[in-house]
Amino acid sequence: MIRSFDLARGRINSGAGALLEIPGEMDKLKAQRAVIITDRNIAALDGFKKAVENIRNSGKEAFIYDAVEPNPTDTDCEKTADFMKEIKPDVIIAFGGGSPMDCAKAADAVYTMGVPTVECGVVAGGMQKIPPTTLPIIAVPTTAGTGSEVNDLGVIIDSKKHVKFPVKSVNLLPKLIILDPMITVGLPKSVTAATGIDALTHAIEAYVSLSDFYIGDAVALYAMKQIVENLPKAYGNGEDIEARENMLMASLCAGFAFSFNGLGLCHQMAHQLSSYFNAPHGVANALLLPHVMRFNMTARPERYADVAAALGCDITGLDAKAAALKGAEKVEALCRQLGIPQYLDDIGVDKAMVPTLADSAMLDLTGRNNPIKTTTEQCIALYHECFRP
Repeated sequence: MIRSFDLARGRINSGAGALLEIPGEMDKLKAQRAVIITDRNIAALDGFKKAVENIRNSGKEAFIYDAVEPNPTDTDCEKTADFMKEIKPDVIIAFGGGSPMDCAKAADAVYTMGVPTVECGVVAGGMQKIPPTTLPIIAVPTTAGTGSEVNDLGVIIDSKKHVKFPVKSVNLLPKLIILDPMITVGLPKSVTAATGIDALTHAIEAYVSLSDFYIGDAVALYAMKQIVENLPKAYGNGEDIEARENMLMASLCAGFAFSFNGLGLCHQMAHQLSSYFNAPHGVANALLLPHVMRFNMTARPERYADVAAALGCDITGLDAKAAALKGAEKVEALCRQLGIPQYLDDIGVDKAMVPTLADSAMLDLTGRNNPIKTTTEQCIALYHECFRP
């Protein structure tokens, strides 16, 4: 059964077969000519091919741009915008994980404004400059992890400075989100695992954030409960449609949560691993998360005790600090269960680069709501903890 939920600035369609409703949704947007922004792996999936065929059979045009790279750079976004200039679409379908969605949002801004990607970034005043004339975006997540479908920003790597920066504007919010679990069935187990832990990181960091916005708190706790229950099921049996759909909704809720409350030090540090070593974002988060939790819980032990409870830990009779530690142990056990690498050595990170990584992390605004205002020295120590002993 396909369910539809109206949002303030768009709608969510959820359920097996929701992808087949794209032509009708394009009609509602008065769109006839779509650019589908994705990557080559997604473009090879049968579910993707069927969705494109369905659009074209409806009499609409669909042009595929499948050159998005993992951890997209400003150059990737500009190449995407150049493709859009050639075909002149009236709607964007962002089809994939976080990279295609981030690239699609930034490319939308670049295409509309006619300026380099960095000039669309937050630091360059993009939030005020990006106009409401951007193309409408239909977001189709193919992984349950990034939450990018529900927020208004794309995280892009500056190819010259090797740092990530946000392109953000309410005018980049997707008009429609399609959560179809069928498209996630063919995912490799490693991708299911890493993206699921990415969603868990979003939920945990949003809940312990200094923002303390109650709506963000509520959906973060819901997301944690859903992830710890459904991620092992989706990992163990990729054809468990109920678990796949629950994970898509949990990922979306975690995305809502950090849209309200922000993120923290784990993402602040993980971004650098992607920028310098092209580490998959979810894997980078998974490696760092338990260490960051133990570091942060000294400032907000009660919040981390709530996290432990949401993750299903038995904290009966424990004080806040002891309960909080149970949460970090649960995350470590879950990552081991999911076969995620345990050490930075395992993903090719050079220990000699740690000071550079820490310096870059301190410039990353993602951690501004972290429970502890972290110093460069503390960041260096945390990176070192994540190497093989």
